Amino acid sequence: MKVHLIRHAQAVTRTALLPDEYRALTCLGRKKFRQVAASLKKTGISPDLIISSSKIRAVQTADILAECLQFNSDIIISTALSGEHGVEAIEKIASTYHDADELVIVGHEPALGRIVSQLFSLPPHCQLSKGSTVSMEIFPGKSGLTAELCGVVTGSGKYIGKPGAALDWLKEKLCTDNKGER
Repeated sequence: MKVHLIRHAQAVTRTALLPDEYRALTCLGRKKFRQVAASLKKTGISPDLIISSSKIRAVQTADILAECLQFNSDIIISTALSGEHGVEAIEKIASTYHDADELVIVGHEPALGRIVSQLFSLPPHCQLSKGSTVSMEIFPGKSGLTAELCGVVTGSGKYIGKPGAALDWLKEKLCTDNKGER
């Protein structure tokens, strides 16, 4: 099964008056994610399902992607993607939607970074940039989920389609050591 993990695009800043779940995308966030969605479309992405966190910024990101891809099904909203989760959430989604060949999961940090770190043996402090996408082929097995990296689309819309180059980019741009240094 091919899976595309997408971090929501740039959202309005948190405030004491605005609950986290109601933070919407900024105009710049929508504009930049349209570039990401256009890059994803050029790669030939054709998801059977788009699954999004229930938080507004993730739903809006999923909606922009669906519009760009001319996706004709409903976006599936999952409250399980709104909080802390890890590889087990991806395993559960893959198990639930096992008939799908390709799916998109739109979520948040730090959960998505943790998943990417675990699946690709990266340092534990990976953080996907806003609007970025990590594409992979996943393989559920008796000893857990394994994955092969297919490519990355950066938060600015640049596509890195060679797995080795994508992994190098993840290590260089998104991962920090325990001291917070890149």
